[in-house]
Amino acid sequence: MNDDRKRDSENPTDQMPAPDKEVAPLQSAMEKLSKNNPRGVMEMFSMMGVGPMANPLHSKMTESHITQVLDLATKHDEREYDLNKNEQEYDAAESKSARRYIFATFLVIVALIVIILALFRNNPNVLVPILTGAGGLIAGSVGGYGYGRSRSDG
Repeated sequence: MNDDRKRDSENPTDQMPAPDKEVAPLQSAMEKLSKNNPRGVMEMFSMMGVGPMANPLHSKMTESHITQVLDLATKHDEREYDLNKNEQEYDAAESKSARRYIFATFLVIVALIVIILALFRNNPNVLVPILTGAGGLIAGSVGGYGYGRSRSDG
């Protein structure tokens, strides 16, 4: 039994079929396919990774081309960074402006309430409904602001 293994390992070509016998049917099948549907054969080869599907410009590229591509990529990254930085600065300025408007609105409402209190301090029949309405307006505004902010955050 060991002798058989030695013989097998010594002459492995005896067990292999002749390459011409295997290749001939494949070649004839490929010729028939290419005559009927040449595009299908090319697609099949491209899926298998066989065939001349490489970009023809790859053979013409030099070191200077690669350097230019890298330089362009670096400039693109720098421009993108600058755009993002400018956008963040704009958003920060817009947020600051919005805070100023909200604070100005708050000051106007407080000033109106102080003026109403000063004008109608001796007349509680008029002052109570005005303050009740103003309190409801303020509570509704604050509640709406908080609700809107919670919806936009999540």
